[in-house]
Parts: sequence; C-alpha cells; structure tokens
Amino acid sequence: MADVVSPIDGRVLTHIAPASPAEVDAAVREARAAQPAWARRTGSDRSRILHAVADLIEARIDELAETETRNTGKILSDTRREAIRAANSFRYYAGWAEQVRGETIPVGPEYHTYTVPEPHGVVAGVIPWNVPFFFAVKKIAPALAFGNACVLKPAEETPLTALRLAGLLAEAGVPDGLVRVLPGGRETGVALVSHPDVDLIVFTGHHDTGKAIARSAAANLTPVALELGGKSPQVLFPDADLDQAVDAVVLGVFASCGQMCIAGSRLVLHESIYDDVLDRVAERVRALRVGDPFDAETDLGPQITAVQRDKTAAFIAESSGAGRLVAQATLPDTERLRNGFYVAPTVFDRLDDNARLLREEVFGPVLAVSSFRDDADALRLANDTEFGLAAGIWTADIARAHRFAGQVRAGTVWINTYRVMSDLVPFGGVGLSGYGRENGTEAARLYLRSKSVWTSLTGGTPQGYGMGGAGAAG
Repeated sequence: MADVVSPIDGRVLTHIAPASPAEVDAAVREARAAQPAWARRTGSDRSRILHAVADLIEARIDELAETETRNTGKILSDTRREAIRAANSFRYYAGWAEQVRGETIPVGPEYHTYTVPEPHGVVAGVIPWNVPFFFAVKKIAPALAFGNACVLKPAEETPLTALRLAGLLAEAGVPDGLVRVLPGGRETGVALVSHPDVDLIVFTGHHDTGKAIARSAAANLTPVALELGGKSPQVLFPDADLDQAVDAVVLGVFASCGQMCIAGSRLVLHESIYDDVLDRVAERVRALRVGDPFDAETDLGPQITAVQRDKTAAFIAESSGAGRLVAQATLPDTERLRNGFYVAPTVFDRLDDNARLLREEVFGPVLAVSSFRDDADALRLANDTEFGLAAGIWTADIARAHRFAGQVRAGTVWINTYRVMSDLVPFGGVGLSGYGRENGTEAARLYLRSKSVWTSLTGGTPQGYGMGGAGAAG
C-alpha cells in the first residue's frame, strides 16, 4: 500500500494499493475488448455521454476542488478553476465527437478515393502530480470523443481526483472496461507503456521519464506524444506596459508554487528597465502570502511532494552561492503547517550563463533574472535553453513582437500576456519539452489515424502497371 499524503501538513490522507503488472495487463485487455463497440457508436451518442460527464463534474465542483487541494496543496481558487475547466473540456470534446469526418480526394477520373478517420484503439495516458484532475480529463476526454479506450496512470502521489473521475465516467454511462484508472508508481507505469496492446501513448511529465517512455514505445512501434517540462523566458522591453508585465511575471512563475511546465522561470529584462522592474518584482515577492491553501488570503501553498520541496530547497541553497538573492517571501510558522512541504518564493540575479538555475527546470517558486542590450541579445538569451515549451514577450512594438514570436524556439508564445490556455489551441513543445501536440485540431490528428480507400471506377489497374511497370508502387 502507498501512502497518499497531504502536503499542507504532512498528514496521511489514505492508503492506495498500486496496480500490479498483472492488473495492468487485465485493464488493457478489458479496454481492447470494450473499444470496438464504443468506436461503432455514433458521434452523437458519444457526445451525449461526454456531456453527461461534464454535468456530473459541474455538480461536484466544490467537492472535487477540495479533494484536489487536500491532495496537492494548491490554493482552493486554483483547483476550483481547474475543475470548471475540466467540465468545459469534456464539453469541447463532446462537440468534436460529432465532427469527425474524412475527405474525398479527386486523384483522377478512374478512381473514387477517400479517407476514413479511425481511432487508434487503446490509449495509455500517463500524467504528473501537479494538475492531476485536469490532466486526467485532458487524456480521457479526447480519447473517448474520438472512439478510443483509455487506461490512465495518475501520479502515485496524487491519485484521488483521477479515481473520483473514474466513478463519474461510470455514472455517466461510459461502458465497463472502456476507461480504467490505475494508481501506482514506476512498476505500474512501465507495465502500461510497454504493453504490446497499447496503441497510443500520451504522456505529460518530466523529460527523463519522457525519454524512457519513448524508448519503451519504440520496442512496439507505439506512437507517442510527449508534453514535457520547460525553462520558459519572459522578455520585457522598455516600451512594455510594466504594471501588467510585472503582474504576469509574478503569476507566471509563483502560481501553483511554481509547479507548472509553462512557468516563466527566466525573467529577461532590457538593461534600461532592469533596476525598476527588479525592484517591483522583489516588492511583490516579499509580500506573497505562503500558507494554508484553504485560506482565501493565501497566495500559494506548499510544494506537492517532500521530494520536490527538497529539490527546490537545494536549488535555492546552491544559487545563493552562485548569484545574488534579490528577494524571498516568508514561510508559515504555525504548529499545524510546520510539517507541510513549504518553500519560500525566491528571486535571484547575477547568475553565470551556465548556472543550473538558468539551465534546469526547478518546478518550484524560484525566478532567475538576466539583462539584455538589444533585440538580438534578447532572442539569444530566450533561446539559450534545451527546452522549448513556452515564451513571453512584452512590448508595444507589434513588428518586434511578431519577429520574436517567429524566431523564438518554443511551442507557445504569448505576446503582452502569459499563461493563457484553451482546449481550442494546440499545445506542446520542442527540444527537451517534447514532441506532439494536444488540443484543438491537433487533438484529432493525435487521437485518430487516417485510412485511405481507393475504388476503381473502370476496373483493373491503369495501363503500364504490369510487373515491374514504371507506375508500380513499392
């Protein structure tokens, strides 16, 4: 049995048995058996059931948010917003279920040629611990909309809302065996992603785990999409609206205690505004309220795991010797919270370009600040990373903004805003941030595969298609 711990106070919430490899095998086989009948249902029928799931989520927003906050330590306003977004995601993909269609391709008068979009079959979803409920929905909803089955492995530390979602799916009428949620750690995950009857793997998490999954998938030639981490820059030019930019900088790296793949963890400032913006950010950071996530006055709660708290603390300790500690918030000091996994939001500057804090993903509330001279220098610094998930630019010069967006190496670029997300907009990264795209029209490309059908209108094969003929396909 594995302990499920609340990071708020270190209290054990419950114990959950991890799924064994035998249970993974049984779940995949059940999903494969259930999937063909689901795929044969009309899009309208699948849509109706997905809307029913959304209804059930909306009726339980407060319950789901409270459970998520207890298990993750994220502030209640965040987990409530994520639960609402999860319901909206089911509605979005419910709409997609009725819009799947192929196309007729006019290759010539001798043939009627068309494509048929088909589900892959069994989708393996593997998700991290930072946004467990919404990420569970983000894998399951499109899989179901496009006619697939789904076996989901949530993070061992945060399985509670994903397991609750499984119950809501059954209540809404999702057929038995079509979706399974299997809690567990590495052994469970390895058994799932290496299973030969898995037809597609969609993973969100750390880049090292993503590399391991890609190697495992290659053994079975299983297609895989990897949404991994980031080391995202926010670049501020002198003509930016600095009030709005500073708000976005603070929210973009310290929200969710920094546990976001899109965290704007590198602040890149033009040298003419460097001192002014740094002073503003430092003032905001010192005023951040760290504490009980159920308290409406709290800005950020704890890190979700003790391991992550210790990792972030190690980055702060190392960076204190490598650069200048500019500002730091105050940790809570109450008897109840003393055993929680809290880390003080911290800002550093004057770091060497090769400092670990500028190169590696912390996944905690730590900001590294650098300066630039001109546009070329700003772009150089923004692209000076192995990651490529997101970037932000703040400027009133629209030509500069679009030049930067075109040249920065990132899957998402925000101009004069940050951390805005939608199911309608494709999302994914490059480099160590992974490959493949979720959301929007890219979701249909990911969760469906295309079959081409040729029908001869004249019979036989074209002239010249004999043995070894010039037109013969290999």
